[in-house]
Amino acid sequence: MTEISKNLAGNLEYLRKARGLTQGQLAHVSGIPRTTLSHIESGAGNPSLITLSKLAVALGVHYEELLSAPRPSCHLVRSHNLRKHHRSQGKATKVELLPKPVPGLQFERLELKAHALLIGTPHAQGTREYFTCTKGSIMVRVEGDEYVLSEGDVLAFPGDRKHAYMSQQDSPSEGISIVILHVLD
Repeated sequence: MTEISKNLAGNLEYLRKARGLTQGQLAHVSGIPRTTLSHIESGAGNPSLITLSKLAVALGVHYEELLSAPRPSCHLVRSHNLRKHHRSQGKATKVELLPKPVPGLQFERLELKAHALLIGTPHAQGTREYFTCTKGSIMVRVEGDEYVLSEGDVLAFPGDRKHAYMSQQDSPSEGISIVILHVLD
């Protein structure tokens, strides 16, 4: 069995099962005989480009995903390997929580020292931000309106407005920021 055949066999079976499909159901959706699918999943098949294209469309993936080496389903990133950006003269730290960028999404932990102020940068028009306080107490100011969040509270607000975060106590506070960027079509 060649490496590509092995990759295709494993990826096809994984993707089919992840979508809750039997070989017969995938055969029906893709227009490919079930025996052909069985042959490909065994690693013995040598499908044409048309067959690969039909499988990719039926599974909703690019055909490269069918042929590439399988990727691990989990990815552990240790805290010390996360990208950190120090702000406000070192009184605030933004920690990127996505190991690889996801277009249109920012996911960060804000670490604020006692009474630290972090001024946020307004994002593109139409952006939404969701902020939750995970430790301590944080005041979020959005265009002059102030909201004091305790642990577990969530504030949803337009991310395209002027905003800032300030720790409300004599000890450090933390929160999670999820920003969904407005993507123009």
